[in-house]
Parts: sequence; structure tokens; C-alpha cells
Amino acid sequence: MFRAGFLALTLCAALLPQSALSGAWKRAPGTGFAATSFALRNTDQGLTTEFGYYRDFGLNGRFDLGVDLNQVGSQSGHALLFARLPLRQRPNATRIATELALGGNHSQGDWQPMYRLTVSAGRGFATRRGNLWGILDLIYEKRGDAEQALWKLDGSFGLTTGRQLSPLLQIETAFGNGTDFSYAITPSIRLSLSGLSLPAQKVFETSELVIGIEYRQAKTQNLGLKIALWQRF
Repeated sequence: MFRAGFLALTLCAALLPQSALSGAWKRAPGTGFAATSFALRNTDQGLTTEFGYYRDFGLNGRFDLGVDLNQVGSQSGHALLFARLPLRQRPNATRIATELALGGNHSQGDWQPMYRLTVSAGRGFATRRGNLWGILDLIYEKRGDAEQALWKLDGSFGLTTGRQLSPLLQIETAFGNGTDFSYAITPSIRLSLSGLSLPAQKVFETSELVIGIEYRQAKTQNLGLKIALWQRF
């Protein structure tokens, strides 16, 4: 399974375009990215909510550090600290980086240790319509309350148009021994806040509002609304 996932990552990375997100790109020292997200889903158990917070920053020329927080209703969540090590960052080539995340996850308040290892590949190139980019993340994740580790292969693909609106497509997959294959597909629109008249406008000069519709297949099917605030600093 690992070989199949790594082969998919390698083949797709050669075709991928530059990321507005993190993953394969090394942050310049002193700069960073933050995403605060909220999702509302219609499931068999009724409406469920999910909150997420992600932040990274360039520590120095070799490492990035960050935090990844997640909470699904009152049922489950995780809190992770991670370090990113760039493996290849040549301009005009596929960029590759790896991350090690350590922390914990909980189920109904019962916390267990958790770790996650990620290999990311991404690439971007300029087109007449804007900067086309994409990332693939191959993830090995072990939660303390799970008997088996989980593999994930996620992709983010976007076009940064330099205008008010830019498209984004995110795909998440998860699979493992004794675990049903699951996936989520979320097409979104990124709305730049820099050109809008807002209170405390300077705060939003490098911010975007991301609005998407998520289709998730995980034992049951459900639709959700996802809203996120992206900030670069």
C-alpha cells in the first residue's frame, strides 16, 4: 500500500504546478501562513460542526514550525505540533518537503498520543490566467485510540488569478488495514479581502476568505459547507 501511494505521489508531483498553501514550500524565515476553518455537515446524526486552526512559520533557513488543531463537535479532535524539513526547493522544479507532527488526539475527551509523518510534493507555473499550482501530501498517521495506522493521500489544486476571485479544489482520501476507504471532494472559491472596504483593513491586506461545498464519503454520504480565513504574514 505504501509503494502504491508513493508511486502515485511521484507520478503526480511531476505534473503538479505553486502552492498558496504550505506543504512542499519552505517558508522564508520570519514569514508564515494561518488558516482558521469552520465546517457544517448534514449527517445521519444530524448537523455536525468542525473547527480547525493551522499555522506555520519559517523558523530559519532549514526548518519551519507549526501547529495543527482540530475539533469535530464534542466528539473528537487533535492537537499537533510539527516541524517541516525541505528536501528539494529548486526554482522551476517540483518541490519536496517532509513533516513530522507530534501531539495527541481525543475521543469524547479521552486523550491519547498521536503522530503523523508527511511527504509533500508541489509545483507551480505561470499561465495567462494566473499562477497554477498544486500539492500532493502522502501521510502516515497513527492515533493512540486506533489499532492500525491510517494512510492518507490528499491534493490541493488552485489558480491564483491576481483578481478578487480564484478557484480551489481540495481532495482528501484515507485508507488502511481494517479501515474503509473514505474520501472528500471540496470545490471552493477564494475571495481576496485586500480590495474590500473593511474595518481594520490592514489586517486583511494579505487575507482571503475561502468558501466551499464538501462532498464526503465515509461509510455514509454527506454534504457540508466549509468556510476558512487564510492569512499570510
